[in-house]
Amino acid sequence: MNKSKRLFKYTFIVLSIMCCLLLGSTSIIYALSGLNNTATPAAETELPQNSTAQVSTAEAPADTAKISSEQPPADSVESDPAPAADTAVQSSSDSPADKTNPSVKETTNQGPSKKPEEEQTPSTPTKPEDPTPAASITISAVGDVMAHQSNLNNAYSPKKGTYDFTGFLEYVKPYLTESDLTIGNFETVTAGAALGYTSFPSFNTPDSILTALADAGFDILSTANNHCLDRGINGLTRTIQKITQNKMINVGSSTDGKNKYVLKDVKGIKLGILAYSDLYNGNDRKLSAAQKAKYLNPVNEAQIQKDIKAARAGKADVVIVVVHWGNEYNREPSSRQTALAKKMLSWGADVILGSHPHVIQKSEIVKVNGKDKFIIYSMGNFISGYRRIDKSNRPNKIYTEDGVIVNLQIDKDLDNRVIIRNVNYIPTWVDKYYVNNRPVFKIIPIPAPEISGEYVTDYNRPFIKQSYKNTMGIMAKMR
Repeated sequence: MNKSKRLFKYTFIVLSIMCCLLLGSTSIIYALSGLNNTATPAAETELPQNSTAQVSTAEAPADTAKISSEQPPADSVESDPAPAADTAVQSSSDSPADKTNPSVKETTNQGPSKKPEEEQTPSTPTKPEDPTPAASITISAVGDVMAHQSNLNNAYSPKKGTYDFTGFLEYVKPYLTESDLTIGNFETVTAGAALGYTSFPSFNTPDSILTALADAGFDILSTANNHCLDRGINGLTRTIQKITQNKMINVGSSTDGKNKYVLKDVKGIKLGILAYSDLYNGNDRKLSAAQKAKYLNPVNEAQIQKDIKAARAGKADVVIVVVHWGNEYNREPSSRQTALAKKMLSWGADVILGSHPHVIQKSEIVKVNGKDKFIIYSMGNFISGYRRIDKSNRPNKIYTEDGVIVNLQIDKDLDNRVIIRNVNYIPTWVDKYYVNNRPVFKIIPIPAPEISGEYVTDYNRPFIKQSYKNTMGIMAKMR
């Protein structure tokens, strides 16, 4: 019995020891297993890290672009409400180290660095807003060119016995010669000295006025106006001949019934230039029907439509209509003017340049079939003797001293599409003063209300500023 008890006791002790050993080894195995899970060998980590780097590098440009466009620096937004992407670039360029890549500063703290080739490539390609045009020209136009008696007195030299008009144009010449083409309304005739030089109501001006205009940059003169017949057919035809001799082009009347409008290529852009007059002071009644048809170009809607169509058929990229119309000294265009302007634009005209009222009337930029077209109903006086203090009884006298140089930028793209790219204006004011009791006239250009120069004095400064305001207050701007 005692022997059996001892055997059981020894067996229990052995089994207990074995259980303890088993429990201990199991704990050790679990412990070792936990260490393996928390300490992965370096060889096993390389693969996922490389994979993660590839994804981050591919996504970085998109993320960077988003950050730059949505969160520009606050001071940039306040100082310039430009598109946010442009603001981000300007902000980065403040630091010389960032000029080669505006995004470097932004991306440094955003995640993995980009590869060198990616740093040099914009995340989003941008298309230039205004690609370089295949051709681009600037056209300048002015209003009425006349010579009243005081203008003749100014131009005349008693010592030489000759007339010189170059002084009138001294200050505007730099602006006119900059343009590729300059157009004006020649509202007088050069019928020759034998008939005597006279002013209103029947003009006859020395040939030297044409020499001065050519020297100042004029290329085309319209002779379609109410004074072109002041000295009859002979006066008109001689005027056209003298314009040609001075290497300028006449438009709006003819010596032989031909070439009443002009097709002219200017630096790869072909212009069709037409001119018409709505009145001839009754002098046209002295002509036969055949003479009218041969020499003149009156406003006739059917003829205008036909001429615009012919200019287009002649491959004109731009059709310009110079028209003498409206009511003198009226600052608002008449209903006849506005109605005819709409028709001419619908027939295919692109630019309408008005004259005759002797004051400036408004300009307009009109969309026709999605294309910008331009009208100025009257460009006022360019050279004249009109003064606000003269004794004549006319309305709006203060505005008769004003004129404007209209500048049109015309572009043609690589697909031969032609557009009016821009329109700007240089108001002008005709100054008059005396030297040795003789009148002196100068056309003053006013590119800005506050101008300086030898031609600005304490006396004329208020008139110059007022003239600028008079004109620019009714001029339309490109949007």
